[in-house]
Amino acid sequence: MSRRTRGYHMSLRSLSASGRGPGGWPAAAHDPRGQITLRRSVLALLVAHALFLPAMAQGEEAAAANVDASTVGATVDSTAAAAATATQLDAVTVTGSRIARLDYASSSPLTSVPRETLRDTGTSTLEEALNQLPQLGIGANKTNAGWGGTGQATLNLRGLGPQRNLVLLDGRRLQPATTDNVVDVNTIPSALIEDVQIITGGASAVYGSDAIAGVVNIRLKEDFEGIRLDSQFARYGEGDGDTTDVALTLGGNFAEDRGNAVLSLSWSDREGVDFMAREFFRKAPGGTDFRIQTGTYELGSNLPTQAAVNQVFAQYGAAPGRVPVSPTTYLGFNDDGTLFSANKVPFNWRGPDGQLNNTGTQLNNLNQFSLIQVPLERHGAFGRVTYRVTDDIQAYGQFNWSSLHSYVAAEGGNTGINVPVTNPFVPADLRTILASRANPNADFRLHKRFQEAGPRTFERDFDNWQFLAGAKGSLDAINGSWDAYASKGSMRAHEVNNGAVVIASLRSVLTAADGGASLCAGGYNPFGLTVLSPECRNYLVAATISDTELDQEVMEANVQGGLFDLPAGELRFAAGLGWRRNSYDFQPDRLLQQGGIVGVPSRGPSHGSTSVSEVYVETLVPVLYDKPFAHSLDVGLAYRYSDYDLSGGVDTYKVDFNWALIEDLRLRGGYQRAVRAPSVGELFVASETESNSYGLVVNGQGDQCEAGSPLRRGATAAAIEALCLAHGIPAALLPSYIDTQRESLATRAGNTALAPETADTYTFGLVWTPEGTGFSLAADYFDIRVEDVIGTLTSSQVLAACFNQDGSNPNLSVNNFYCSLIQRNPDTGRIDNIDKPTFNMGSLETSGVDFQLDWQGDIGNAGRLSAGSVVSWVDKYEVQAVKGGPVYDYAGYVGTLPTWKAVSQVRYQQGPGSIGLRWRYIDAMEHSSKVLNPASTTPAVDAFSYFDLFGSWDFGTRLRLGAGVNNVLDKQPPQVGGTPGATHNSTYDIYGRQYFVALTVQL
Repeated sequence: MSRRTRGYHMSLRSLSASGRGPGGWPAAAHDPRGQITLRRSVLALLVAHALFLPAMAQGEEAAAANVDASTVGATVDSTAAAAATATQLDAVTVTGSRIARLDYASSSPLTSVPRETLRDTGTSTLEEALNQLPQLGIGANKTNAGWGGTGQATLNLRGLGPQRNLVLLDGRRLQPATTDNVVDVNTIPSALIEDVQIITGGASAVYGSDAIAGVVNIRLKEDFEGIRLDSQFARYGEGDGDTTDVALTLGGNFAEDRGNAVLSLSWSDREGVDFMAREFFRKAPGGTDFRIQTGTYELGSNLPTQAAVNQVFAQYGAAPGRVPVSPTTYLGFNDDGTLFSANKVPFNWRGPDGQLNNTGTQLNNLNQFSLIQVPLERHGAFGRVTYRVTDDIQAYGQFNWSSLHSYVAAEGGNTGINVPVTNPFVPADLRTILASRANPNADFRLHKRFQEAGPRTFERDFDNWQFLAGAKGSLDAINGSWDAYASKGSMRAHEVNNGAVVIASLRSVLTAADGGASLCAGGYNPFGLTVLSPECRNYLVAATISDTELDQEVMEANVQGGLFDLPAGELRFAAGLGWRRNSYDFQPDRLLQQGGIVGVPSRGPSHGSTSVSEVYVETLVPVLYDKPFAHSLDVGLAYRYSDYDLSGGVDTYKVDFNWALIEDLRLRGGYQRAVRAPSVGELFVASETESNSYGLVVNGQGDQCEAGSPLRRGATAAAIEALCLAHGIPAALLPSYIDTQRESLATRAGNTALAPETADTYTFGLVWTPEGTGFSLAADYFDIRVEDVIGTLTSSQVLAACFNQDGSNPNLSVNNFYCSLIQRNPDTGRIDNIDKPTFNMGSLETSGVDFQLDWQGDIGNAGRLSAGSVVSWVDKYEVQAVKGGPVYDYAGYVGTLPTWKAVSQVRYQQGPGSIGLRWRYIDAMEHSSKVLNPASTTPAVDAFSYFDLFGSWDFGTRLRLGAGVNNVLDKQPPQVGGTPGATHNSTYDIYGRQYFVALTVQL
């Protein structure tokens, strides 16, 4: 036993006498700060000791332990601390390292969130609870209820993207749920979660690819015995959004306690929330859109005469010129065959109230079909068996299965389509106008949203499973252990899109001489509020079906232990080998492959696989111990070599330190090189299109060829206009050109030539835990820079680069790379498509400081009080779209991360009851348009605070009742941008007050 180990055991003797750890933390089988675990023998001693405590152990002392374990939901990691005898201690295991050691503490910023805190949030998914922490940005969540929403939930550390942080279960990889190798945390068995450890910064040298922003390690309870029923029900104050969660867990020992088996079954049901169910969103005009259910005719370049338009609209009481003739004028259709002007202040609209708004621009409210909460139903099962084959060898196996059904809805598909003048349903007044055109026999352009097909729905079923088997044991010769396992998992997604209008069928009925009557009963009249016959609905409307399969196989073997003693302690190491294979296959519906559905992007079939073989070594070197200003000083080193079948070999490494100046005060920090290899989706996904919006010119975004663009009035106006003409804007349309849609299709595809991303992470921090005060403080600086970022440009970025808003096209040349990605319609000049190739782009860099404070203590005989706060300050969030391009800082802008974000909590406990208050703070933020256009007048968003109340009562040891109210003050979300009813759904609470009640029964 080294000098350092002997000293550590001696310090434990004094702690065990009082039953409390450093700083007054209660001794327990699991330290609440997630630092150590004890052998079963020690656990048994503690349980036996507890049985002999006075009756008050079930009252104040037991209740105090519960408070201590959940002060703020994120507890400062400290030097090893536990109360026990001086023998039979397992070494400390810390997320971010594979080395176990008695007095090991994390060298990287580490936050531990205990089960109690997760429970007190009243949330139904792990993602909802964790996303309250300031270290996490925006991932997929329940607010993604529109186009593309799936119901899946992902974590996004530091806002660097869910694909850049690694989510582990008990230190092992989980089955991915997306082609970007991202884990859906809905698949994790929440009833067995003991705590969640979050480490900031690159950890690829320890865990391999993807650990660029950090690691989220969910740790499950071990050796569960008994029967426990967990249930929770939540409802919003508006009386909707009901969420029910039920979990039944059974476990016990067998074979004279050599084995343990546990099975946990869970079910969740979450109802959707309609967009129009909240007053805030009812203010939204619904977006600028000339593709409405009644249909509109765009005059375009084949203009009618002003005299013909005046003649028709005079019948409706319009003065000559009331409806001006221009390429961007839209005429709409009433049910009685009359026309209305859809823009230039709507005139002669005879349809239902509320569909058109007299604002000078025709507005179509599509939100009546939308949701703001994804409805889902989830089933899950988790099982694990462990068996101690010998005193030194344990075999284990586990399975994890989840099934998720989600549903999202969207408005009817829309398109612009040419209609022949011979169509029999063309209204008489429209015929008069069409006949006056320069080319009267030419087809005309009809814009329409096909609401008659019913709102589109996207129903998805995800089945996710993973099997794992392995063995582990101790190696007394090196005071260490070994672990080897293999796992296989799969995710299968089945997607059905209802309400899809088939383009080929639509063209057939529109071009048929009889209006389609020979194809389906009654034919198809697209002018006005169309009602389809059942036969025509069957002819025009289809349901498309697509299937995706993702598979992952993992094999890994690790060994850790001591090499030899140094004057300051034992030099420890870990080493291992690993192999991993990811593959996927996507089979879209035949109609989707053909691009044959209105308003649904085309998608091609694709498949591929990638594999990696790895070897790593990690060491922990004790440099100083029990010296002046160096109670201890440890240095950690790690190296990993990964050989990818497509990307080749890459190196990752780290060096860090942990320096305790005195027992209560230590410094920590380090440097890490991390990598992220391209995912199977980024490598192999076939060309597919999606719908992208790209903003308004008044905000410095959008299509700068618009007549209202500031660039067309500035010093470069002539060059901008020349670029627009060369790019495809018809000369006749340019003077008054307006982009009425402000969105286009965008095409992206995989790229097998991608290189891995690399990241450099620097951290430096301080941890102070003065003994006997119940107080702890941590402050950690972080700087993460990612190079060769794998991704695609956004449509807004492509447009900004083409028009030199970011300095990418100083000559305003149409041959510029970014301009070549934009395809325009030759008749209207509008953007039809923007290519967004997947490639190694520029860089991402974020830096800041995390602060964490915790305090707990007795208030005489009046109970126990605990308080804590986790705060993040983001100094920068810099984005460089392409190498050598300009760098923009998005820190403090809506959509990324606020400059300051915090979650604080105070809890009071007296006997079996407790009550707490949580404060969630989001700093004021600027609108993102100001990044590229500092002169933008789009208003900022003020700082926001939310307050939550929660409490619980223990009825003995078998029954616990909890309840709470989130967003107690029922704060409505802030308006983001200049449009009423617009906010950032994933940043702010968009639902209002929520009530929840939870019941746990333990047998």
